[in-house]
Amino acid sequence: MSHLSLMLAAQASAAVPGLTLVSTTDMSDGEKDAAFATDTDSRAWLVELPRSDSEELNTRERIEALRAIGDGLRSRVGFGLPRIHGEINVRGKTLTVAEWLPGFRTSAAQVTPALTASLAEAMATVHSIPASALYDQGRPIHSANEAQRTAVGIVDRAAQTTLLPQSLLRRWEAAYEDPELWQFEPTIIHGGLRLDSFLVEGDSVTAITGWRALQVGDPARDVAWVTAPTAKTIQAGVENAYRGARPGADRRIFQRARFWAELDIARWLLHGMDHGDEDITRKATAQINELHDRVGSDMDSALTEPLTQTPHPLAPPRDSNE
Repeated sequence: MSHLSLMLAAQASAAVPGLTLVSTTDMSDGEKDAAFATDTDSRAWLVELPRSDSEELNTRERIEALRAIGDGLRSRVGFGLPRIHGEINVRGKTLTVAEWLPGFRTSAAQVTPALTASLAEAMATVHSIPASALYDQGRPIHSANEAQRTAVGIVDRAAQTTLLPQSLLRRWEAAYEDPELWQFEPTIIHGGLRLDSFLVEGDSVTAITGWRALQVGDPARDVAWVTAPTAKTIQAGVENAYRGARPGADRRIFQRARFWAELDIARWLLHGMDHGDEDITRKATAQINELHDRVGSDMDSALTEPLTQTPHPLAPPRDSNE
């Protein structure tokens, strides 16, 4: 064991009485010291210690969220969820000891049709758990109206920067003003789901990580990552499988998901400006301009009309030989 691994192992034993770790592998990154460890019963653990104040905040939020995931909720899903067994303060930062979750992260290029279905079914499973399971757990509860107001606030603030192309601003205003877009039933959501939140083995999801933004809210937030250009190859498959696994989902969920994904860029812009970070502001502005160019020429990316296979009325006629 390295000196760091020895320190983490010793602190883990203090955090979880009776735990004796016999081997560790360093898994540290820029945000935290971390180690994969095994105990005397060959059980696997993940020991983590934040390095920065921002990561400490993330850790505290994650601990609070995971406390709301009881055994009843866990029993409703067919994949692993993080479980923290102990925590201890180390030099002002919170060291956590959690069960090791099996699986590997993947990329869109590696996702098979079978895994596409598993990803969609995992999200649908979470969204199908009765929202009442979180009502008394101290987690945020947001209505459809609140989700709409959140979108309005982001667009209004982004507009005040004067960095939004006018046609993109009109697109967003039309979206938040469309009453049908906001007709949905709030569900339990992960709140920060991305493709790298999933752990997979073969063609199956084995676990979902993260959860610090666990809440009752708009399920479209969880599927927003599917609408990004990086997930283009699996978008149709995920949507079809999700609707098959959750037939009660509102029909506009993937349009609303696209809207949230676009607003995430606006959030990033506002974050950069709020913190006076010129690099973030510059990159976010470039992403907004790229988004403007992309959606301006893609009739299938509409936010205010249902997505269908019928050509948009303003689209050029297709060649009859196509």
